[in-house]
Amino acid sequence: MSIYAKCSNCEEPFERLFKFCPNCGLSVVGEGYTDHAGVAVRDLFNIARSFSSVLDLEVLLKKISNAVERLTRSEASSVMLLDDNKEYLYFKTAGGEKGNLVKTIKIPSGHGIAGWVAKNGQPLLIKDVSKDPRFSASLADDKSGFKTRSILCVPMIIQDEIIGVMEVLNKKSNAPGGEFTTDDLDILESLSGFAAVSIVNSRLTSDQKNFFANIMEILIAAVESRPRNSMGHCWRVAQASCSIARRLKISGQSYKNIYYAAILHDLGYMGVQRQARERSGSVSYEKMEHQHPIIGSEMVSTIHLIEGCAPLIRAHHEMWDGSGFPSGLKKESIPIGARIISFVEAMEDFKDSFDGENLDEHEVRVRLEQFASENIDKLFDPQIVAAYLVESTAGIQS
Repeated sequence: MSIYAKCSNCEEPFERLFKFCPNCGLSVVGEGYTDHAGVAVRDLFNIARSFSSVLDLEVLLKKISNAVERLTRSEASSVMLLDDNKEYLYFKTAGGEKGNLVKTIKIPSGHGIAGWVAKNGQPLLIKDVSKDPRFSASLADDKSGFKTRSILCVPMIIQDEIIGVMEVLNKKSNAPGGEFTTDDLDILESLSGFAAVSIVNSRLTSDQKNFFANIMEILIAAVESRPRNSMGHCWRVAQASCSIARRLKISGQSYKNIYYAAILHDLGYMGVQRQARERSGSVSYEKMEHQHPIIGSEMVSTIHLIEGCAPLIRAHHEMWDGSGFPSGLKKESIPIGARIISFVEAMEDFKDSFDGENLDEHEVRVRLEQFASENIDKLFDPQIVAAYLVESTAGIQS
């Protein structure tokens, strides 16, 4: 058999050229012949696989833009998004030396090449912009200093909604043919689809984070509405706990668990109040109050996003010498995050005990450090007290 071509992916040999390999469906390369569209298809698969590892939207869109420029052999590319009212396009990514300046430009929907594409939802392939009345150099070129000769622009559409456009500018002079083709259009439309999905997913993630943050604030406000807690108590415990955790080189998910547990450590009091009402007269409120770490732990254990902080909430009143509650754990049997929160809250409670004494900041610090030192290796883990004392000294020096 005379081998005229082979697949660039699986290397299946065959006697005549195909646009795509009949064996694996990817590109075909033969002597003196390269199927650039097929190679692009292979690259698109590789790019799509790599997207899952990129969480930052700006980084992801830049990655897509770089791929677009490489695959279409163009000099520049950009991603433009419509604002909420769909009145203007603004640059989300833009290449070149003046890319940051370009990001300040807004283009009215319907104006220029990009505006026309955004309004009509149709792609445009323009080989000479000087001959197209829709092109306006004043919209971007005059401000960026970039000289647009040719342009390929496609809409980014999700579920029939246009969210923006993606464009490439100026086919490189050393590229075969020297001008944009329908193959380039296919590549740009494919990658603009990836970009659109990434943008929508990013927006959903951002909305979820904002919703979660708002719910956290509502929960904290509810917890701090109790007479026992002063306003800001939960945030102060979280801030001090995270400072100590950083000093102890705790990072990653363990650090996040400490943060969420510290913020929500008193959440169980809400359940205590309900149970106290339900069992009025049968169980003392003091005894019920000692159950709040268990109740709080159970409340968060069913929430996947913060379930890792449940053991810390449960043990945040355990003490180094085993005198705490609810399980009487001691020393290393207490999770280190819980040891940190236990220490910080004990310091907060001690500080509250002399609030009315009109002490200055130095006197307050001295008393706190003395209390911590007196209870080292008793109520508190020595390494946590040491980290606190270092943080305290660092705070004075700064």
